[in-house]
Amino acid sequence: MSGNTAVLRCAVPSYVREHVTVTSWLHDNTFNIYPSLHGDGKYHMTSEGELHVLEVGPQDGLSKFQCRTLHQLTGSSQLSRTPARIIITEAQGSVPPRMSERTSRVVVPAGARVTLPCVAQGHPPPHYMWYKGSRALGGSSGMWMVGGSLVLGRVGVDDSAQYTCVANNTAGETRYSAHLLVTLPISVQVTPREVQVDAGGRLELRCHVSGEPVDTVTWYKDGTVLRSGGRVTIRPRETLHVSPIHASDAGIYQCAATYAQDYAHAHAYVTLGAAAPQLVYRFIEQTLQPGPAVSLKCIATGTPTPHITWLLDGFPLSPSHRYVKGQYVSAHGEVISHVNISTVHVTDGGTYACTAENSAGSVVHSARLNVYGPPHVRPMGQVSAVAGETFLVTCPVSGYPVHKITWRKDGVRLPTTHRQRVHANGTLVVEQVTRGTDDGQYSCTASTRQGLSDTQHLTVRVMVPPRLAPLNFPVGTRAGMQARATCLVQEGDRPLTHSWQKDGHPLDPRLNVRTSQLDTFTSILVIDRATAAHTGNYTCAATNAARTITTTARLTVSVPPAWVVEPASTSVALGATVALHCLAKGFPNPTIAWRKETVSGEFVGVATGEGGVAGWENGTLAVSRAEHRHEGRYLCEANNGVGAGLSKVVTLSVNEPPWFGVRSQRHQVEVGGTASLTCEAHGDTPLTLTWTRGGAPLPPIPRYEVSERQVETGQVSELVLRSSHLSDSGTYVCTATNTHGSLTADFHLLVQDVPDPPSGVTVAEEGSRHLTLTWTSPQDSNAPITAYLVTFDAQQVPGGAREVTVEGEQQKVRLEGLLPATTYTLTLVAENRVGRSQPSPPLRVTTQEEPPAAAPQSVNVLPVSSTALQVSWDPPPHNLTHGDVLGYYLGFKDASEGEGGAYNFTTVGVDGVGVTSATLGGLRPHARYAVVLQAFNSKGAGPASPPALATTLEDKPSSPPGHVTCESVTSSSVVVTWAPPPPRHRNGVIVNYRVYYSQSSPHEGGGSGSVVSETQRATLAGLSPWTNYSITVAAATRAGEGAPAHALLCTTDQDVPEAPAHVKAVVSGPRAAVVSWAPPTRPHGRISRYTVHWEPAGGRGGPHSRRVEPHLTHLTLHDLPHTTHQVWVTASTRMGEGPSSSVAVVKPSHTVPAGVWAVGGNVTAAWKEDVSLACGAVGVPEPTLTWTHQRTPIPDPHDRFRVQPDGTLTLADVQRSDSGRYTCTAVNHHGSDTVTYNLTVLVPPSAPLLHVTETTSSSIRVQWSVEDNGGAALQGATLHYRSAGGEWLRAAVDGDQRSFTARDLRCGTLHHFYLTAHNHIGTSSVSSTEAARTKGRPPEAPPQFQFVTTNSSQATLYLAQWGDGGCPITHFSVQYRKDSNTHWTTVGSEVPPSRTFAVGGLEMGGRYLLRVTAHNSAGATPAQYTVTTPAYAHAGGVGAGVGGGGWGSQASSSPVWRDPRVLVPGAVSGLALILTLTTVCVCLRKRPSSTPSQKELPDAVMDAAEEKTSAMQAREDVYTTVRRPAPTPPQQQQHQQQQEDLRDNTGDYSEEDLYPYATATFQMGGGSPPPPAPPSPPTHAHHPQPRGQKAFTALVYQAPSIHDVDSPNLSEGDSRGSEVGVAFGTCRDEHYPGVMAPPDAHPHPPPHHRRPPRHLRTSRITRNVRFP
Repeated sequence: MSGNTAVLRCAVPSYVREHVTVTSWLHDNTFNIYPSLHGDGKYHMTSEGELHVLEVGPQDGLSKFQCRTLHQLTGSSQLSRTPARIIITEAQGSVPPRMSERTSRVVVPAGARVTLPCVAQGHPPPHYMWYKGSRALGGSSGMWMVGGSLVLGRVGVDDSAQYTCVANNTAGETRYSAHLLVTLPISVQVTPREVQVDAGGRLELRCHVSGEPVDTVTWYKDGTVLRSGGRVTIRPRETLHVSPIHASDAGIYQCAATYAQDYAHAHAYVTLGAAAPQLVYRFIEQTLQPGPAVSLKCIATGTPTPHITWLLDGFPLSPSHRYVKGQYVSAHGEVISHVNISTVHVTDGGTYACTAENSAGSVVHSARLNVYGPPHVRPMGQVSAVAGETFLVTCPVSGYPVHKITWRKDGVRLPTTHRQRVHANGTLVVEQVTRGTDDGQYSCTASTRQGLSDTQHLTVRVMVPPRLAPLNFPVGTRAGMQARATCLVQEGDRPLTHSWQKDGHPLDPRLNVRTSQLDTFTSILVIDRATAAHTGNYTCAATNAARTITTTARLTVSVPPAWVVEPASTSVALGATVALHCLAKGFPNPTIAWRKETVSGEFVGVATGEGGVAGWENGTLAVSRAEHRHEGRYLCEANNGVGAGLSKVVTLSVNEPPWFGVRSQRHQVEVGGTASLTCEAHGDTPLTLTWTRGGAPLPPIPRYEVSERQVETGQVSELVLRSSHLSDSGTYVCTATNTHGSLTADFHLLVQDVPDPPSGVTVAEEGSRHLTLTWTSPQDSNAPITAYLVTFDAQQVPGGAREVTVEGEQQKVRLEGLLPATTYTLTLVAENRVGRSQPSPPLRVTTQEEPPAAAPQSVNVLPVSSTALQVSWDPPPHNLTHGDVLGYYLGFKDASEGEGGAYNFTTVGVDGVGVTSATLGGLRPHARYAVVLQAFNSKGAGPASPPALATTLEDKPSSPPGHVTCESVTSSSVVVTWAPPPPRHRNGVIVNYRVYYSQSSPHEGGGSGSVVSETQRATLAGLSPWTNYSITVAAATRAGEGAPAHALLCTTDQDVPEAPAHVKAVVSGPRAAVVSWAPPTRPHGRISRYTVHWEPAGGRGGPHSRRVEPHLTHLTLHDLPHTTHQVWVTASTRMGEGPSSSVAVVKPSHTVPAGVWAVGGNVTAAWKEDVSLACGAVGVPEPTLTWTHQRTPIPDPHDRFRVQPDGTLTLADVQRSDSGRYTCTAVNHHGSDTVTYNLTVLVPPSAPLLHVTETTSSSIRVQWSVEDNGGAALQGATLHYRSAGGEWLRAAVDGDQRSFTARDLRCGTLHHFYLTAHNHIGTSSVSSTEAARTKGRPPEAPPQFQFVTTNSSQATLYLAQWGDGGCPITHFSVQYRKDSNTHWTTVGSEVPPSRTFAVGGLEMGGRYLLRVTAHNSAGATPAQYTVTTPAYAHAGGVGAGVGGGGWGSQASSSPVWRDPRVLVPGAVSGLALILTLTTVCVCLRKRPSSTPSQKELPDAVMDAAEEKTSAMQAREDVYTTVRRPAPTPPQQQQHQQQQEDLRDNTGDYSEEDLYPYATATFQMGGGSPPPPAPPSPPTHAHHPQPRGQKAFTALVYQAPSIHDVDSPNLSEGDSRGSEVGVAFGTCRDEHYPGVMAPPDAHPHPPPHHRRPPRHLRTSRITRNVRFP
């Protein structure tokens, strides 16, 4: 509302508000407004960050304001992005004041500056009035109003109060209340800081807390909170009491005081002083015979360390050589004391006591030592008793047992009075000892039941202790008076001594206190002139042989007050703080009181605690913010009731030094404008105002005009600057001075101009479509830079230049939307409120490339197999590749994973322009895959192509159906259900399922078959009732049928049985017959009963039947008439009765011929079981039974066959040979009958026939056959196998399986196999053991030229040249010895199969034998090599090869010069020799003329020169060779024959052959260094290099395909080099890399095609063989 105050607040997020401070406000991007106590009349920024705009008008609505914040943690400064504006409204009529806030609470520390805001909106603008409590506040130097807000300059504790602001106008009023709480930092001190308390004593600690306010005061002990209770008392909260003190109370005590976030604490150390002793170990009572050794021990603790003494029956131990007493202190502070008696005598018995004593007390323990023997009383001598007290003495008796101990005095047995008591242990007690009665001669007698006794005497002397009269001092003793006290002993034995103490300590000689002894019983203490120091407690002690007695009295000396700090008059500046000190001493302590003189001249008490006046405990009167009302005369009085007291009047003057309403102002003016600075000061007159700048008066410039004028409240000086320049910017200081001081006010003038152009414009970051530009801010010409303008233009890009504006506080900009690989021209200008600067120099920069912007095109994916897809595509458009396409990222994933699935990427290269393709393998069958492609260049990958979908071809399911179940539906059908294979293992679309079933009868193969179903359910019909079937299910795709599920056993339901077989009826008597039958062939269930039916022929009499238990197969029928009967039998299961059997006819008669009612039939038995064949016979007379086997009578007796009395034939332990036809014949004279059994004995299978069919490096496949299954189906087989020397392993296979593959076998290892088969009868015997070896051989040793090279100190072994024989080499063992030595030195026994291995420490020119053994799982192969290290002047080579043989070991019959292998190298060597000599000559000619002539050289040098010349002319100086035809692989004899064919024909080279792949490079000066050669580890020779020769480099290349020497047993210097160069120095000492190969050299042949080495021979003058 117009005319009111607008309040602007900076919106800071709550989560960072506590770390962010508002530092200033920016007005219209021109000037900053900073916090000020007085404001500048228009703007007032409070310390809380608010901006108050006073008396707003329409023009203020056009301004914008931004707040600037500072992050306290990061130090970063930020300007608010959105400026604030003031919306001004015009009131329509009167509006009562309104406030947005009514109450608040302000907490500030003492000394801070506080602004209590009071802003109301109303019309007319309201008037403000502030109250402190109920008192209205007027203007003072300590507080003032800015607008409606109250500002307090420096607050103190007395400023804490409730402040109320009342805003009113003619329409009404409103109020705002603020509670101001001024806090003082909390500090804590605990007294005493260190204290030592005796155990059992009292601890008191005080916590002195200063600061306001204080919320809590908490006590801690060793970090644990203490609370009142038990021995701990905290009352008040600053005082801690602990009583009584225990040993655990020692430690650190802390007092902590808090208020809100303010926290302070202090601590005190409490240590344990004296603690009474405690016995932690005590000896016990013992009873023993004389003779052994005894040890008595006591252990005590306490503070200070206690001392232990020993008594025997109350008397000190008598000295004896048998007694040894010891005492020491352990590491834990325990006192250990012992008494050792070497040989116990009867006289050693008694009560032993150990006493531990220190200054805090004592503790006693006693126990008896009983020694068998006659009684013995030790001498007691003379003792003293104290009159009036109890006397106790123990008779020192030894011996055991003692029946009685008696005491006598003067021959009379005690006790004789009530004061005397004699205890059974021999202790005499006399109470209230009296002199003349109780002193005298005592005797103690100890006796046994046997009448043995002993007596000793004791003399008792009674002593009287001192008795003191009360000690008194005169009452009312004042300082300067005399004081004395008399210490009188009223009774007591002599001699007597007196002593005096003050406050528990001996008298201090500095107190001048005298003591005098009037007589034996009287001592006087005299103080001639009493002072306050004499106040205290005085103690007199009287001592004689009986006791020490004390008496104490207190002396109080009263002292009148005296000044310690005498009050003095003073003055104070208005609003400042002053202290009037008044401190007196005396006894009692004086009381200080302040009074102030009133207008009437009377002195009245000063009201402290308000108005800024505070009274301190030490008597000081403090005024925290002086005002004029505090002036006047003050009276300080000190009185303690002794004398008249002290007083003094002082004067306090309050002066008003100069002060300014506004001490800091900011003015801005553009260059050429006029600035007016107005300085208004207040204070006591006269006031003088002066202007300075930079500490110096203003220069006399006509543009500067100063004028002064008087106003009601002070003096005004105005400084006007016309036609301002930039140099006029600065701080102008207005100084106000009066007699009470001076004060300055600052005026900051800013003369503003356009800024300078930015400098240091650079590109800090460049990308393909952006540039980050940085620069250095220019001089802002006193006007903050509001913006930077960046102009950039691209060549050959339509659209023209673009411009970007950047905020003025930024020095960096990111230019977006650029084009890749494009050159831009950039300029930068700075802008402030005055205008724009000149542009910066142009900067040209080119953007980077970026990844392709388009995806590959025409992506086509086709399946090629069940696990592979063929992908083809076209490259992205050329204009969108943004660089050369280096390749493609081919990504694929299972399409079923959806968008959340991740692609698996692989990189494919670019074969050229046009269609590219790649094959993805290892995929899942019949899986749908999404395929994407990304082209990439040097900057990365472009976008991915749209997913191309394709499905791999189908395959057989890799998993069987799951959850196979079956349920019997009828006796001939079951329903089988299953779940399809897991989706990821179907490998296609399941077209059908095949259900296999087979009957699981152990005795016969049973029926089997299969059913195809397209669903997950199948019904198997036509099955046999009550039969077990093995059922399995396999799923099939169009690619074929997968693995079947595990077999499931299912049983069909029961059915009615078939008819019983072989029904037979025979006559057993005149009216009886026996009916027998065989069980049904197919019972179709569990037989529950049989029913026998019979009826007479012709149907007369009707049918009859009888039920028979299921375990019986015959029945005797009785009471049959003599007629023909028809008999038949039925069987029943739970499903019902089956059909009738065939009818048997029987006719009883009086004659009973022999008959066999057993039915016989087929019988199957298991091997080694017992079999019984029944032959139930009837007949009258009883028939004779005979058994035959295969028509041959069975002998009786038989080792395994036996005929039982009932005719049953028992076969024990049947064998397969027992199979056959068994017939039992019954005969009597009426007839005969037979029964026949066909016995089949089932046996285990025969031994399988096992043979090996296939081997690999890790598997062996075996097959087998079983000729005889023993009559029962095979149920399975067990294969046993092991490697040579290993453990046997077992593998179980199914009965229908006839092959097995053993996998994960050791390579190249012999394995043994044997097999057993089993049916339900048993297991066959083992097959023959078959041996087979997995593929692979022991390692194959390489020829020497491929394996070993040497230099002067080591041999390098190229382990990678060994053939592994098909099995990986596991390790090597390496040994060597000198040719002349027989002892082998082992270099390594477990050398890993790395590429190389170095054998170091060899001697130069030595001949060595190397023995290397390679190991793999197939075995170990040793090889021996002969090597010779080169001598100093030769480049060495290897010697003989494996087994001692080598290349060139025999001479050739053809001339050497005809061999092209020698002729061509010889020609090349000759040419090299000519070129070398030419080079030497040229260099010699260029040598300085000052070189001495040959004639002047010494003979030795001449000899050396001649030797060098002859060597340079030697034709074997440097040999280089040309490539020879590659030989065939060296194998056994063929390899040896090739060695013989290729050996040299000349004796000159019989030992050092030319290496077949050496080349020569000649550098005749001025050329570039040769290219690097392929690495190889050659032999070396090293000599100094002479000056003055042209470069000549010979390549010696010795171990093809070996790229470096990674040998751990070489030093770095030895192992670095893999090349060698033989370089002859040039005139300029040129150095080139050692070994090199021609750029067009053919690739090296594989190791098995390489020729044996030919060793390079060099002359003795070889120079500088350098190791790269």
